[in-house]
Amino acid sequence: MKLSELLAFVTVVETGNITQAAERLNRVQSSISHRIRSLEDNLDVTLLDRKTDGCSLTAQGQILYDYAVKILNLADDCKKNILHYSSSQMNMRIGIIECLPAYIVSSMIDLGYDLGWNIDVSIGNTISLLDAFDRNEYDAVIIGAGFSNVQHTRATLLSSELVLITEKNFPTIKDISSLDGEVFMLSSKKCATSTRNYTSLFKEGHIIPKRIVECGSYPVLFSSVAAGKGVSLVLRCSIGSEVQSKIKIHELFGQYNDFKIELVYRTGCPNLDSTKFRGLITSIFQDPRLHNIGD
Repeated sequence: MKLSELLAFVTVVETGNITQAAERLNRVQSSISHRIRSLEDNLDVTLLDRKTDGCSLTAQGQILYDYAVKILNLADDCKKNILHYSSSQMNMRIGIIECLPAYIVSSMIDLGYDLGWNIDVSIGNTISLLDAFDRNEYDAVIIGAGFSNVQHTRATLLSSELVLITEKNFPTIKDISSLDGEVFMLSSKKCATSTRNYTSLFKEGHIIPKRIVECGSYPVLFSSVAAGKGVSLVLRCSIGSEVQSKIKIHELFGQYNDFKIELVYRTGCPNLDSTKFRGLITSIFQDPRLHNIGD
């Protein structure tokens, strides 16, 4: 028995004839008649007494009618509950700065799975992510501090120092001016945070780089530095354990000691407790792997 057959049968009983049932269901009469016959053939009984003035239930038809009403009500209730669940699921679009290690993104996805949220994560640079947030393309972005404004709701997630990284055998850098004439590597020239930090480094150390190489991604950046192709300035927290053994980390001081990463988020998302959301995202950044790398 199909739900469409049971619906046709119940509608014929309630309207009293096939013609009116067809009109109510927006079907042709032959379609309704076919479904009734299919039920009768399947059950091997006569369900309706057909007369010129309408249809009435047989004894077997009465039994099916009572069950059919319950089945259709249950099916309708099931559909409503499914639709309600789908509409009540939290859908979150989150943009994350590209310099963060992969396990942060993985933790974000795990968070969505545990909470039953649909979390879509995109990777980008600070400026492009913040611009997209302002265009309502994201519900929250995790970016470098210093680019949002007072109109944004924000919370600091992490303070991490910037360090220089080189291949393993590179001499210890005691004075950044010794890097004059070196090849410098960065993930993307479009990354405003990197551009700002490199500008400060070059100015402070009176450095004129041999050239600046854009690697396109952090995995390529780290592998290139490990291969001795250049020097790079990165957040300490971006150095994963799989990379740490392949490179040398050099300390920087002063302005490079306190680089902040912040959450910019909306407070008006329906069905979302923004305080709880901020707390959950903050908890991800308590991961011990983000701290004390290379000490």
